[in-house]
Amino acid sequence: MDVLIIGATGRTGRLIMKQALEEGHHVTAFVRSAEKLIRPLTGVRIIQGDATDEMTIHNVIFQHKFDAVVIAVGVHTFTCSKVRTQTTKNVIVALENRSPSTRLWVISSAGSNESIGQLGFFSRTFINNILKGHIADHSDQENLVKKSILPYTIVRPTGLRGTGALYEHNYMVVTDQRIPTSHIERGDLAHFIVSNLLNDAYLGKAVIVTSKPLPNS
Repeated sequence: MDVLIIGATGRTGRLIMKQALEEGHHVTAFVRSAEKLIRPLTGVRIIQGDATDEMTIHNVIFQHKFDAVVIAVGVHTFTCSKVRTQTTKNVIVALENRSPSTRLWVISSAGSNESIGQLGFFSRTFINNILKGHIADHSDQENLVKKSILPYTIVRPTGLRGTGALYEHNYMVVTDQRIPTSHIERGDLAHFIVSNLLNDAYLGKAVIVTSKPLPNS
């Protein structure tokens, strides 16, 4: 498969790229700062640019044909940001005009939109007081995806931690029930996405991924 990863220098994006390469996929890494990529990267096409710039994303998607696009962008601040929303808007517009059958994967967050009700009291309090700007951006991002004509999957991880260990794929997928744990390893999140890139089971859905609870917890 030909896979475009937007945000490939982030801690999660790097793991998605690594695992996609290990699975034999052809990877294009769209990054803001190419110098942040870990080298060497055999088999990776690197494109540097600003994903919030509409014409830049347009050119990338119109010059190449992708089977799947993964949006893994983020911001390192607690202040309000529209980076995810603007990036997602640009990708949707380009794909709808160039390749509307391309599968879109978007990394959002548990607590976005209606999933806030699946969180426990302390997680809801933390989001409403500390991560309000982040979640608003994710919610707007999700709404754009749901209104598009694209085949999509929205992934809502719980709190991300770790730098790559898979911990024997110790994670679970949650749809509409209460979320049993508050975190997931980044390596597990990457594994879920890469192993399901064209899996129709999650087509047109927003799913939560989180670590499995410990036995007897």
